[in-house]
Amino acid sequence: MRAKTIQPKTFYDFYDAAPAEIKAYIDRCEKTEQSKNWHPEGNVKTHTLIVFNRAKRTGDINFMLAAFFHDLGKADTTTTSPSNPGKFSAKMHERVSARLVTKYRDWIESMGGDFDKVYYIVDQHMRVKHIHEMRPSKREAFRQEKYFDLVNKFSDFDNMQTDYSNDLE
Repeated sequence: MRAKTIQPKTFYDFYDAAPAEIKAYIDRCEKTEQSKNWHPEGNVKTHTLIVFNRAKRTGDINFMLAAFFHDLGKADTTTTSPSNPGKFSAKMHERVSARLVTKYRDWIESMGGDFDKVYYIVDQHMRVKHIHEMRPSKREAFRQEKYFDLVNKFSDFDNMQTDYSNDLE
């Protein structure tokens, strides 16, 4: 299938154009809480909106699509800590999100996205956060991967320890 380039303008343009299952995930993300120490912005949908708006400023459709998909898996994987109220875990959410990227490859390409880039960013967005904990040889091997620079840049959009007050619209 030949990809056509469509440049939706807002997060909600993407939402309106998305397949029904993806819309349902986004809707569920609005009810999915996150730990305040990492996510003072609140629920996963709000977080996704912020990351999307940051990515949009690059003008790169692949960053926008990765932002749209990167945390959808949290709707399935988030659990509350039994011993620590207000703390949540979403272990391996990136795997669920990456499976959704694969499932909706045709839609991603119809939006003008490069499937391989979007998949890599979504699949690796948590790994890059721990790069400084890796052994030097693993760190260097990761840095040599084809799309490392993309996921590394994406991690800036995904950082909620920086001011996000201008990223909510």
